[in-house]
Amino acid sequence: MNMVTLRFLRCLCYTLSLSLAGVSTFASVHPPAHVSLSADARFSAGTPPFASMEKDILRLVNKYRHSKRLPPLQINQLESTVAEQHSRNMASGRTPFGHEGFHQRSAYLNKKMGPIRVMAENVASGQMSASEVVDGWLHSPGHRRNIEGDFRLTGIGLARGSRGMIYFTQIFTR
Repeated sequence: MNMVTLRFLRCLCYTLSLSLAGVSTFASVHPPAHVSLSADARFSAGTPPFASMEKDILRLVNKYRHSKRLPPLQINQLESTVAEQHSRNMASGRTPFGHEGFHQRSAYLNKKMGPIRVMAENVASGQMSASEVVDGWLHSPGHRRNIEGDFRLTGIGLARGSRGMIYFTQIFTR
């Protein structure tokens, strides 16, 4: 990754272990109003060119996981819908760049998917390729820990802001 790319790459990561008490608390929270209940519409319509970038991010993350003898992550459409909505919120300025609303996203996914023991999230922003985003995450200890984590499912969502900046969100669950 060159220095020009590094100036535009902003990454944050967050991990939350959900205890049994935490799961019941999260399950009682109402889903965020901004999250669509239908994940199918997003994937049937596609969002070129981001659909290709999302697949590339998944492929690169799983290639890295394979090199560490970890099982591949499986894409989850609902998680991708939630990840895309978070990216849209950051791109539009509705939420600041980061993990604001993470607990609401985890509560929503917990309610819709059943008990989630652990959830983590990586975000990044910049004018980058899928390879540059994953490379940036892998060079950050917290992001790499999420990528190497004991997760089975993932969701990936991207959005472009008005100034051309791309916002990336990857959610991990087990």
